[in-house]
Amino acid sequence: MSKRLLSILLYLIAGIFLPVVIIWGFSAIKSLPPSPSVASSQSSSLVTQPEIATKVSNSDVVLAEKIAKVFISACPIAESGDNIAREQCAEKLAKNQILRDSMPNEVRWGGQKELDHFNLSESKTTTFNPLVLRRLYLSTYMFIGEPKIQQVNNLTVVHLPVKFRNQLDSGFFPYPFWHSEKKWDSYQKTTEILLMIENGRLKGALRSAQKDQSRQVSMREWDGKWEWKGNDDAQNPKVSLYTSLFSANNPHVVALDESYRAFEIKMREHSCTVCHNPSNTQEMNPLLLLNYPNQALTLRHKTLDRIKAKTMPPPKGITDDQELNTMIQLASAFAEMGDKALAYEGEK
Repeated sequence: MSKRLLSILLYLIAGIFLPVVIIWGFSAIKSLPPSPSVASSQSSSLVTQPEIATKVSNSDVVLAEKIAKVFISACPIAESGDNIAREQCAEKLAKNQILRDSMPNEVRWGGQKELDHFNLSESKTTTFNPLVLRRLYLSTYMFIGEPKIQQVNNLTVVHLPVKFRNQLDSGFFPYPFWHSEKKWDSYQKTTEILLMIENGRLKGALRSAQKDQSRQVSMREWDGKWEWKGNDDAQNPKVSLYTSLFSANNPHVVALDESYRAFEIKMREHSCTVCHNPSNTQEMNPLLLLNYPNQALTLRHKTLDRIKAKTMPPPKGITDDQELNTMIQLASAFAEMGDKALAYEGEK
């Protein structure tokens, strides 16, 4: 074969087969599955673990924003002694569905130990029924300014700037906070209320350790009485009564009050309220209160269980069987009526 003929043959082969090879190669490349990085950018259904974690925390942030708006709207700035404004605030906080749905059966309230401590167990707190915390305690504050939302580990912390209603009549505080100078100072000078949200639950609130020493304070002296009669001969603190906590048309209030009064008499006989009062001589943390009607709702079932188990009162409970049965009956009636009254209000 001549060299000229061979050259022509090679040229024909290259012109026919090389394009086929190139086209086949591109097709093979296009048919290959994309790399992981490309796949994740193309498919929204594939989410990395850090993105999942961010989405979970973001739901708490959204809840935090909603809750902050509730407080600011419900309890605007007013005169520090205006009880009508406090009652309006209390009513709105009590009835708000967002707060009701987000709070567990028991919540904590107290003063922050130090500025960088946000875990509720690190500070001295009291355990409350959520309705009691909203209506009695948080209503003593006015919520002012812009909130700040901070994420600390698993917690979403809402910083709400506040001003305390320190000029109210003494009967409109849940109990005389001024029995302790330190506590009264904490209530009056704190600059923020900190709301602790975790996994979609508002688990408690703290008075911030950040204080404004320039704030005007109300000087009050405690006479050693947890309860007293007012000028109208009514029992005080007024807001500690069931008539202040529940709706006027709640059909269970009278029976609840009667069951608590009967139970309280027996508790006093066994010195239960000596430990379970705001002075907290036993340094319980969290503190559990029994000496006020509203606050005692928190313990209505735990008290019954502990009386039955003979762990309350310590150390060995009630040893006389007849007296034990009486206490169990009284505690059961109180727990049952508490459940009914709270259920009527739409509470858990």
